Amino acid sequence: MVKVFTIKEGVPCNIYGFESSQLARQNIFDEIGVEQKLVLTNLDNFVPNFVEILENLGFKNFYHVIFEKSDIARDKPSVDKSFLENLEDVLEVEYTKEGYVGLVHYKDGTVDCYTSQLLYKYIPKEDKFILFNKDGIVLEGDVSENYHKYHIKETGAIMSQWQLVSEYLAENSTIDDRFIIDMVNEYPLQLRKFFQNTGRELFAYTHYNILAPFMKFVLQSWCTNVVASPVLEERLGSDRVRFLPPVYVEEVKEEVYTTVKNWCIVGNMTIIKKCEVAIEAFRRTPDSTLTIYGNLPDGYTKDNLPDNVKFAGFVKKVPYENHEGYISCSLSECFANSAVEASSKGLVCLLSNVDLGHRYYVSICENTKSFSSFDELLELLVKYQKDGEYKSSTFAREYIKNKAVEYYKKVLKL
Repeated sequence: MVKVFTIKEGVPCNIYGFESSQLARQNIFDEIGVEQKLVLTNLDNFVPNFVEILENLGFKNFYHVIFEKSDIARDKPSVDKSFLENLEDVLEVEYTKEGYVGLVHYKDGTVDCYTSQLLYKYIPKEDKFILFNKDGIVLEGDVSENYHKYHIKETGAIMSQWQLVSEYLAENSTIDDRFIIDMVNEYPLQLRKFFQNTGRELFAYTHYNILAPFMKFVLQSWCTNVVASPVLEERLGSDRVRFLPPVYVEEVKEEVYTTVKNWCIVGNMTIIKKCEVAIEAFRRTPDSTLTIYGNLPDGYTKDNLPDNVKFAGFVKKVPYENHEGYISCSLSECFANSAVEASSKGLVCLLSNVDLGHRYYVSICENTKSFSSFDELLELLVKYQKDGEYKSSTFAREYIKNKAVEYYKKVLKL
């Protein structure tokens, strides 16, 4: 039976756009009846217990090609707090969900991770990573460059994080399986070699607007390029890129409001999201409220937010039903996961006038408005405060689950 492998860099701590897409994909493959596994590599985040974190986020079937070289990687955490009494120069301790020692941060930057015993040690001053099993060292890694060098003690081999992925896929997949990677930066050359040399087909999924002037993305001919916007497939042609919706919705609620004063903004507030524009707009419209789900943009803390702006932080599930409107001030959006979710929950969506997703949603939904300047945003926020009839955005109808399933069946040939 065909299996699907999703290759992912790092263990996530929260649900950002990539993670919501990967969880949606997991559910779609469950619906189709295809086994899916998340294959993780790299050391982007250190967490108290990677198994607990991934399961808590909702991931079911996963394998970490570095950590799971150890026979204690999946041991239940069991190191008691009393163990810490014997340690010196400890800066911070992070515990597992049952209160056992997970991560120990030292003053010199060193990080130790425990399951039933010491699992790994990261020494930043030496750019060294050491992985242990129950009998001692499994591998030592030089992590000073993008391509890590892991010395495998048992075989003497030196392998990068991407060669470890290739090794795992070579042993656990076939040429008939499907392989997806959510692109972050460049295509890892060593991963490219594996797919070219073995005849396996990689679906490289980019979540960004690759036509934006500030993007340096180059489409590759050796893999199948997947994009997160139907507009990109239309503009570039289905022979060059294929569209797959990164998320789906179960249903689309339709609501009508007499006023829209209770707004939310959702996401990882990088410079692209321009969350500060929303904050300053609500500072000027005190009769409306804004709740921020995610992180705060640079330069902002809870203490310098206006009284009508609330910071809720990251939540496992955004309570859209507590709001009337959703706002996005992004400089660019390809699919706009959060906007689609907000539309499905019956919110009025107010979007910056940018490609690709925002303009597309405004074009197919008359209930969705856009703004091209700060003054236009202020004008619309004030307008929504006045009594009227404001229908919720319904563009999420494009991504009902059964439609998403058909997209995946067609593009991945399942």
